[in-house]
Amino acid sequence: MTMQTISCDVLILGGGSAGLWAAYSCAQQKPDASILIVDKGPKDWGGLMTMAGGDFEAVLAPDTVDAWLQDFVYYFDGLCDQKLMEEILTRSKDRLADYERFGCEFFKLEDGTRKFVRQRGLDNVKLYPAQLKGRGGELMVKNLVAQLKEMQVRRMGRILVGSFLKSGDRVCGALGFDSISGEKYCFTAKVVIAASGMGGWKTSYGKNTPTGETMLMAYEAGAHLQNMEFARVWNMPRLFGWEGQTVLMPLGARFVNRNGESFMDRYSPVLGPNTDPHYTTIAMAMEVRDGRGPITFDLSQIQNENLILLRPQNGWQKLNYDKLSNLGLDLFHDSTEWVPQMTVAYGGIRADAWGNTAVPGLLAAGTARATEPGVYAGGFALMTTSVLGHMAGENAARMLEGASLAEADNDIEQDFAAMFAPLGKKGLHFKEVLTHIQSVVFPYDVSIIKTEASLERARKELVSIIENEVPAMAAEDPHYLLKVIETRAVAFVSLMYVTASLERRETRAGHYREDYPVRNENELAWLCLRKGEGLAPEFYRVPVPLEEYRFPVTRYYQDNFNFAQKETV
Repeated sequence: MTMQTISCDVLILGGGSAGLWAAYSCAQQKPDASILIVDKGPKDWGGLMTMAGGDFEAVLAPDTVDAWLQDFVYYFDGLCDQKLMEEILTRSKDRLADYERFGCEFFKLEDGTRKFVRQRGLDNVKLYPAQLKGRGGELMVKNLVAQLKEMQVRRMGRILVGSFLKSGDRVCGALGFDSISGEKYCFTAKVVIAASGMGGWKTSYGKNTPTGETMLMAYEAGAHLQNMEFARVWNMPRLFGWEGQTVLMPLGARFVNRNGESFMDRYSPVLGPNTDPHYTTIAMAMEVRDGRGPITFDLSQIQNENLILLRPQNGWQKLNYDKLSNLGLDLFHDSTEWVPQMTVAYGGIRADAWGNTAVPGLLAAGTARATEPGVYAGGFALMTTSVLGHMAGENAARMLEGASLAEADNDIEQDFAAMFAPLGKKGLHFKEVLTHIQSVVFPYDVSIIKTEASLERARKELVSIIENEVPAMAAEDPHYLLKVIETRAVAFVSLMYVTASLERRETRAGHYREDYPVRNENELAWLCLRKGEGLAPEFYRVPVPLEEYRFPVTRYYQDNFNFAQKETV
């Protein structure tokens, strides 16, 4: 197979929200810079943003950044980088204004004021719904791509990047291949931005693509990871894909058990059903374990005038809605069974506000970097990825001053040989290995109600999978080679998730240990890791620097729940 060598000033891995915003910002600062976006999906598809509803969080008057920031300190159980969050919140209104300037529309009432929906029972945090339910994210992508075309930013699709190029300790490019033709690519760059999203487990609809291969590459190159003990376990219909709880729950939706009880009122008399899905899935698991399943979704209390915010006008949700309607199912009035579903990892590359990592030349943006500790308010991802992508692009433009292309130390032929090793050989199909990984991580006692015994059992089995099954995977063509590399990354992310979950022996934010159900104030620290010996990472803790922050930690969101007695130790 032939190899193309492409040189650029800034190489951006990932064409979703963070990657598109990084390119836009960098091109604004440096109009003459050569900027290249490489994505493993179709060109300009937009990553997970194209699957999003388009709801956006932003601090708009009369709200204040300080008020929102204090909400997040409380919501994150103290694990909030206040300086980073203040930067994100301060810049959020500018990104919303940019979207509107590009042509995106957000829902407004008859009097012209913005419609908003408060989030997770918080005093200030709210999202602004997109005008077109089900198409908001798609329109964001199209409008951003239109801007990049005018700026002459180059974009390439169907390219899977499998390893970094390094000159000394500095990242200076990457190697990849076309997942259809198999053509090899050697990308050299002055700055590389990892904006390829988080790790995940290839579950339903839009969560099929985040698998963490860039995270694994960064880890191998010397980057540090953070928040690996946190993962998003979402509430999903058992038989079909859907989203929108961020709007549904505040408007009156609730989960009920087999007895018809709104069980969240029992677990949290303060918040009831209007809370973070992380806490709802804990309650769902406990209800099912205690024999009160199945769990169904009740929308009967939502007022008719709010249904316009729920019915999709287009996109994948409209396709699902029409199929369900043709089957005689009215999603908004009929009872449907819902279950917890493991979706994506919250851990990512450790970076500062401007995306700088432990590896020179490598920036991280959006969900490829660690930001939140396992809880999620609606519209948060579209806000943070736009702001952090924009900031990384600004930083990349600054880094270009005086920078030059470096010659890589890699043995490129050997690196490609390792990357293509599974191609054409006999061995395991990636689905066999992926299904095995999922069967290890998905049980409730590993993903939701964690214990030492269950996590250790999962860790040992994952080590066995990585040592024995991952090397045995085979690929019949370049498309399946991509799947093999994705599955290898899923195995890595799974092992880091389980190992970090073992390491944090307390309950905090999106991490619930049934055998350590109390909050330990000595653990008010970010759990970080770097490459250690073999498969075992080297852990270290970075205490939350409260002495440097403006707001003390006086309240904890987890104290609204009575899953177990919450006494600090």
